[in-house]
Amino acid sequence: MVNRKFRLCIIVFSRELLKNCMKRNEGLVLITGASEGIGRATAALFAAQGFDLLLLARGKERLQELCASLASEFHVACTPLPADVADAEEAMRRIRAALAGRRLAVAVINAGIGLYGPYVDTDWTDIVSVLRTNFEGALASARAVLPTLREQGHGSLVLVSSTIGKRAIPYNAAYCATKQGMLGFADALRIELKPFGIHVGVVCPARTDTPFFDRMTYAVPQTARRSVPTNPPELVAKAILRCVRLRRREVVVSIPGKLFAFVGYHFPRLSDFLLYYNVPRPDKP
Repeated sequence: MVNRKFRLCIIVFSRELLKNCMKRNEGLVLITGASEGIGRATAALFAAQGFDLLLLARGKERLQELCASLASEFHVACTPLPADVADAEEAMRRIRAALAGRRLAVAVINAGIGLYGPYVDTDWTDIVSVLRTNFEGALASARAVLPTLREQGHGSLVLVSSTIGKRAIPYNAAYCATKQGMLGFADALRIELKPFGIHVGVVCPARTDTPFFDRMTYAVPQTARRSVPTNPPELVAKAILRCVRLRRREVVVSIPGKLFAFVGYHFPRLSDFLLYYNVPRPDKP
């Protein structure tokens, strides 16, 4: 009888906590990299929850089409914000202007590009491009939204990292560095922003079925690819929503993703061995 009462109390408390979290997060949702893939799926999911949206991406036409579609289907306000986060100063200026006088529930920092090839054979300009978009762009976007969140005294900042930010893989060194940097950035911010009631979470997707791999830069040709589990972007979007609702510090998406991160952290030499013998070597430049 005691155990049943205890379980009932836990269920009621969890439901009340969930409702309170959603009440505290009233306002619009900002998503960077919103025009396709994970960003697009996340926009659709938050729109289905009744959130107004501020969507940022480089492609103006695709962004406008997406906003029109979501506004029509879910009867929410959706504002397109064409910008390139690689231009950090301009992106910050546009985000701040768009947020002026508005309440922000959630900021999802998702924009990113890929880069494949041996580090030593990769052009420095391509490396800088990845650093500016994935890392500097993420920090700039966070810098732009945090004054609003701090003034409100509530809200969520969610950074989209990767499982290969938790365990780096060969031939993706610069990309892995940007995603691993997100984890350290979030750890520091989480403590800084605790007195202001701001939630900082990180979502780490595994390989996801998006146009990301078609658009990434290849320093050398990649003719051989591993067969690895691939998740739909909607699964990552659900993880982002769960991260916000439950104020989780970190969510690793999918069981294979969790296993990959677990082995990489607890058995680094074994992980090195497995990656060395299982990741195909790239073609020579």
